Amino acid sequence: MANLRVNNIFGESGKDSNGSALFNGTDYLTAANASAFRVNQGSGQDFTIEAWIYLKEAPSTNAQIASIYHTSGNQRSYMLYVNSSLELKFNYASSGTAGSVSTLNAGTVPTNEWVHVAITNDTSATTARLFKNGFLKDDDTGAHTTYYANTTGDFVIGQNFPAGFISNLHIVRGTCKYTGDFTPSKEPIEEDSNTTVLCLNSRLDVLNDDKSNTFTQTAAGGVKASSFIPFDRSDSGNVFNGPISLNTQGYMYFPTGNTTQRGRGRAVSGAGYQHPATPSYTKSIDYIEIQSMGNAIDFGDLITIGGWMTALSSSTRGCFAGMGGGAGAGDAIEFVTIATTGNALDFGNLTVSRNYNGGTGNNTRGLIGGGYASNALNTIDYITFATTGDATDFGDLQAARTTHESGCSSGTRAVWGGGTVYTPSGTVTDLIGYVTIATTGNASDFGNLTQARRAASACSSSTRGIWSGGYTPTYVNTIDFITIATTGNASDFGDSIWSGAYKGGTSNGTRGIWVSGRQQPSPGRENIIEFVTIATTGNSADFGDSAVRDGNGSTSDSHGGLS
Repeated sequence: MANLRVNNIFGESGKDSNGSALFNGTDYLTAANASAFRVNQGSGQDFTIEAWIYLKEAPSTNAQIASIYHTSGNQRSYMLYVNSSLELKFNYASSGTAGSVSTLNAGTVPTNEWVHVAITNDTSATTARLFKNGFLKDDDTGAHTTYYANTTGDFVIGQNFPAGFISNLHIVRGTCKYTGDFTPSKEPIEEDSNTTVLCLNSRLDVLNDDKSNTFTQTAAGGVKASSFIPFDRSDSGNVFNGPISLNTQGYMYFPTGNTTQRGRGRAVSGAGYQHPATPSYTKSIDYIEIQSMGNAIDFGDLITIGGWMTALSSSTRGCFAGMGGGAGAGDAIEFVTIATTGNALDFGNLTVSRNYNGGTGNNTRGLIGGGYASNALNTIDYITFATTGDATDFGDLQAARTTHESGCSSGTRAVWGGGTVYTPSGTVTDLIGYVTIATTGNASDFGNLTQARRAASACSSSTRGIWSGGYTPTYVNTIDFITIATTGNASDFGDSIWSGAYKGGTSNGTRGIWVSGRQQPSPGRENIIEFVTIATTGNSADFGDSAVRDGNGSTSDSHGGLS
């Protein structure tokens, strides 16, 4: 027997159940109407349907969590859903007609948090009960003896479900699990002998169902697998009675981490200059879960509207610094708690107002290098993440430069590459410089990028730093890499899927990502999120979509300086 405190490990039960499905309001899942999905149809039957849901906003129409409910041809059977007023409801019909429909209403559900939902049928009491977060909210003590036996309509998951997640959708036929208030499990839902459906619980494959039911997407790739989960990971660990296997990644995620570090992998991306159709600077912050694929999700807002800033973080706190834009350079530093969505708070101020600077650091100290005020700067500032307050002078870069949008780091060394020397109209450089994070002082020469360019964006693992894209003065799709511990010139890594600059770069220590950016024809802007596996050279691949903007700052709770 093993007692392990790690991510991505499973025992004899099979695939990793730490996952959910991300819906976009348009695409959804269907399955042929097999008996597995038909509850209380044709004969009286106990059943339980439960799931975890996370809505970012109210749906425009009924957001179906699980249903066999087709109004055409009077084929209504049942539908668990959230309506446009954010009310959790359950419709069920005895004959399939509108006139035979009964409705339970559990009241409104909040947005931007996980909610456990459940409906049960208790034949002995002739009662249907609707629960929200374990509390009984509505019941029908004269419930239909049976529901309309719809044997032709598809089973549907996530139709009209807007920008949100469903996790651990569980159908049990023959068991009424809940008759009164209960505490929802804080672990993935387990199956029993009467379970007929257990799906949307894999961060590897949203179509995976532990009971071998087959699901189809209405549009290929429209529903994304995600590692975003509702469950707490308790400090007691998980006990596995059978053989233990790792997922495809051949390592234990953050093996030396403590409770607060396990399960990390969230990136936040803030501010920037928006799409030219509505040209303006923004203060919005988005986030993604780097281990999975999917579109960016709203996190909150910065205090300052702007762009051309940098982002840097510890494992818990993300900071945005040097915001400029329409109002010019700025000295503001703002912060968020990465694990908790919400608006940014004031952290302090840089030693000098600037934008186009590059940030990086380790779990203790954050460094902000270079930038532009009335000319290029060689200033390096530092902050202590755990303590709000103004930045302190660290030292100087080898040369004053700007538009090196982000730096990269190991736990001990911070590195900046490329940029524009002297002024924005001055010389574009291939210079790479580094400092030792724990020791204040001036930067030393590291080597050179494969080509001189500005506005390239960096990310890193604990050993390797990578720069993507840039402007030479044409946009490029070049990806370079270095070994951070060993000075020397950069080597070719592969190509970006698009030629662009001013991207927001970060990583989870294993996977590097770049968010949005600018490309030709200028001032074209993109909503592309791309990724690479840092340890393996090769071209980048599509991750999902973000807001359309450039000059945003991106960071994560698990980048190279933290892994």
